[in-house]
Amino acid sequence: MNYIGTIGEKEVRVSVRETGVARYAVTIDGQEHLVDAHQVQSSVWSVLYGETSFEVDVQGKDEEFEVLISGDCYKFTLMNEQRRAMIRAGGKGAAGKAMVTSPMPGKVVKLLVKEGQEVKADQGVIVVEAMKMENELKSAVAGKVKEIFVKEGEVVESGAKLLLVE
Repeated sequence: MNYIGTIGEKEVRVSVRETGVARYAVTIDGQEHLVDAHQVQSSVWSVLYGETSFEVDVQGKDEEFEVLISGDCYKFTLMNEQRRAMIRAGGKGAAGKAMVTSPMPGKVVKLLVKEGQEVKADQGVIVVEAMKMENELKSAVAGKVKEIFVKEGEVVESGAKLLLVE
């Protein structure tokens, strides 16, 4: 899945691709980095990059994250390209159609809405577990849940259609 990361005033393109069990290819502005990442506690990860091992504490809400690595704290935002485009097109309160898709391979843990239900922009609509973390995905637009394409417990691929809001 492709993302836009913002650190301070700088924007970077980020893509994450699973290459094996707990192995990922993370591409930042065209430069690929291979990492092994294992979650050891709820917010703590053991990361191997090259021959260097790091303990990484990740705290995040919505698209805003704080990452503590070796005593240094890094703050950034990370959102998928689709959501970024929707915000730029009309802001968080935008109306229209929005397909909620899975940002990476995972398992549908919980549907937070039902077909026909009214939702607000930025409202959580589905929870997908990916890379051993539960991710609440939100609607980019205000509207009605037109169609739900998955069921709880279903395994989905990256980019899979989850639900449509219009």
